[in-house]
Parts: sequence; structure tokens; C-alpha cells
Amino acid sequence: MKGNKCFKTKLVLLGISGVLFLSLTILSLCVDYQYELLKEHIRFRKGFVSQLNWVDSPYGRLKMYLFNVTNAEAFLAGNDSRIHVQEVGPIVYSIIGHNEILNQTEDTITYLKKRYEHVEFMPDESCAPDILNQTIVLPNMVLLGAAAKLHDWVFLVRHAFNAITINESVFLTKSVYYFLWDFTVPALSLMSQYLPNIVSNCGLLYNAMRQKTEIYKVRIGTKNGFENFFRVEELNGKTYFNERRANFLHPDPKEDCPITVENAFDNSLFPPMLQKDADINIVAVETCRTMKMYYDGPAEHMGLKGYRYLLGDRNERPSCMDNSMGIKLHKGMYDVAKCLINDVPSAFSLPHFYGSSYNYSEHYVGFAPDPEKHQPSITVEPLTGIPIDESYRFQSNIPMPDMKGYSQDLQKLSNMVIPNFWYEFNLDEYPARISIPLNLNIKYAPILQPIFIALFLFISLISFLKLYLLIKQQTFKEFFCKYYSLIRELRQKKLSPTP
Repeated sequence: MKGNKCFKTKLVLLGISGVLFLSLTILSLCVDYQYELLKEHIRFRKGFVSQLNWVDSPYGRLKMYLFNVTNAEAFLAGNDSRIHVQEVGPIVYSIIGHNEILNQTEDTITYLKKRYEHVEFMPDESCAPDILNQTIVLPNMVLLGAAAKLHDWVFLVRHAFNAITINESVFLTKSVYYFLWDFTVPALSLMSQYLPNIVSNCGLLYNAMRQKTEIYKVRIGTKNGFENFFRVEELNGKTYFNERRANFLHPDPKEDCPITVENAFDNSLFPPMLQKDADINIVAVETCRTMKMYYDGPAEHMGLKGYRYLLGDRNERPSCMDNSMGIKLHKGMYDVAKCLINDVPSAFSLPHFYGSSYNYSEHYVGFAPDPEKHQPSITVEPLTGIPIDESYRFQSNIPMPDMKGYSQDLQKLSNMVIPNFWYEFNLDEYPARISIPLNLNIKYAPILQPIFIALFLFISLISFLKLYLLIKQQTFKEFFCKYYSLIRELRQKKLSPTP
């Protein structure tokens, strides 16, 4: 009784095994492993590896560069006609972000992006371990920004400004830490009584890394298709940058104004099966605009092949951003006054004024624009749409108008563009939890699929053979001996001469 039950159990198990692995063989012949993995990727399910890896991102290195003025006294005294600058950096910080999921459906996901969840200074990767304690000379950005903002106000206002800031120097000699994290001046609190939106601490990194509200709603799921994966629908409940509201609601809006976030990307993920000429715009929150990505050529990083894209305005800059509070900007610069602190004239450019029409050599000595060092780029692995390398580079500047009516020191800065700093964000090398699944899909899925097909077929055949032998009450040895004997007999008959 017990032996009969065991016999039936073996029959059932072998039958199930044979059918199961035969089904897997047929299924593997009918589907593409890579394609199915990509479908799972864009479904972006909770707990799936692609979402788990995305939640704690971005992570990389933020590199800050300042411009130390080496001839401040000689310039103000009129002995030098140009400002001599010396680049100080990199000042490196490790950055880890976090994406907090607020709501998820089959077709969309809404999340709060926290870009600077964890920030740590990296002394050994910086230009000097004690760089934060070193003393440098920088322009007084608070003074210059406020003066530029009031350039077209009535003369009495500028006269009052001169009186309030009479003890403020155009150049400040302070520690690097002071400029990055604790940039305050005595006149700041007094000016805040007369100028709206003035904050007390103008530290460059202190304000750059302050948590901003970034609530994205993006598309996911197979219904939206591969090409629409992670395209933005809304940012903070709107289809445009709220800081650019005036541009968006203008009765005659500029068609070339890149302030609409709809169908752009947040720069964390891109569509799988990416085409070189795909229409890709990324949301650049720090500049309150979208930026177009232009295909530059193939690239390789971390052993993966990708498409390298350049960022920026390839042709003309947007006409809606060609001036900052009435101050005309040079080509290669665009207005970001509403995006930064204190609501003062501000413009972004590429580092060292690379690609700008500004004749910096007329006012400065020490800049050396270089496309290899200063051109921003993103490299995307095209099959998965995952960024594998990034060099996000921009420079913050204060455009100075004609400073007539201000102090003699300020007048020396008329029509100059004063660089605040420039920064670069680089992605870190992916950890194993990301690189292994990434390589599995890109490199190994096409290799493993035929191997699995052969393996499934082999197991299926073995299962059916064992099932047959079990029914016939034969062993493998008996079966193969019988089969071998049969082959020998047939061969001998074939070779023996006919009578």
C-alpha cells in the first residue's frame, strides 16, 4: 500500500516536472527576456529592484569651485584695470538624496524629491583637507546683488543705499567655510527692512542645499508605453515652474520659453530603448527651467556603453530669459533671479563663461574655459534608460549694470559679470545592488536565454524519460543497454552483405 502510494507520487511529480519545464521551454522561445525585464522596470512596482534602487537617489559628489581675487586692493586703487582670479577647488561633498513616495497607481507615481538628504564634506577628495579653514578674497555678493537690483530706482534710493553700506567693502577676506555656510554682513539686516525677500544668511551652499518643495507626478506603467516612462505631468501641482508664473501667464507668452515641465524628465530615470534623437528635456529646478539634451556621441562608463548628451541652449538662448531685472545678458547666460535667494539680478552660465559671448578677458585675468572641464553632459544607458555618468556643471553670476550714482568702488564694476561660484555634480559608481541587475539585463539576459532554453528542454526530456522508465519498471542502465544493443544490431545488419 505504502509502496503503491510512493509510486503514484513519483509518477505525478515526474509528469508535473516534464510539463512544467516543457512549458518553460516553449515560453522562453516565445518571449524576449530583456523585453520582459524592461516591462517590469517601467511598471515600477513597489518592492521591485528598480524602485528600491531609485528611492535613495541621487548619490554622488558635489564639487564647488570659488574664484579667489588676488589683486583686490590694486584693482580698487586703479593700479590694475582687470580683476585677477585664481580658481579654488574642488571642495567636495558626498551627496545622498531620497525620493519619498506619496502616492502610486498603475499609471503614475507622485513623490517628494529630497536632493540633499545626507551631506558630508570629503576632505581627502578636496583640493586640500583644510580647505574650509583657508582664507580667500571674494566679491561681496550681498552688496553687489542689492546694488544691481536698485540700479534703475530713483537716485534718492541709491543715495540711501550708499549711506547704509558706507562701511561695506566691495571685496571680503574670509574663510572658505564662511562664504559657503555662514555668509552674513552687518548691513544685511538693515537692508532687509527696505528690500523684500532678503535672507540673513547668504552662504552659497547653505542656500543651495536648503530643502525645496519638489513634488513630482510622473508617468509609469505599460499603458503609457516605454517612450513616456517617467515623463513629468506636474511639479508641485502645476505644469510650469511657479517661479516663472509671470512668464507663463503673460498675455503674449514666448513660445521658446522653457518653463513648462510637462513631458520633461526629472533626470533620475529616462525611457528604456532610448533613441539617439529622442526629444529629451530635463527639469533643472535650481534654474527654474527645463534644459534640452543633445546627442553628442557614444560613450562608455563602468563597463557599460551609453549615449552621451550635452545640456544647454545649442542655438539662441530663450528670449524670455535674456535679461535679469532689466539688465541685458550676454549670449550663453540666462536669468535665474526668481530662482535664487534675495531676488536680485542673477544669471547662470557654463563655468569660466564657456560658450558665452561675454568678453571676460576685458575685465578678468585667470579664466580658462575648456569643453572637457566645463561642458555639462549626461550619459544614459540606452536599453534601460538609466544614467550611468553625469557631469552637471553650471556657474552662478551677478550681472552688473552701469553703476552710476553708486560709490567709486562700485562704479569700477560697471557692466561686468561677477562670478559667484561654479559647481559640478558627478554620479558615484553604482553599488552592487544596482550594477548587478543592470548588467544582468544588458549583458547577460541575451546569453542566459538560450542556455535556459536548453536547460529547460533537457530537464523536461529527462523527466519524461524517467516517467517512461518508471512505468516500464526499467532503470537508466537497462534502458541505455537495450538502446545500445538495438543500435548495434541495426548497424550490423546494415554492414552485413545481402545474400
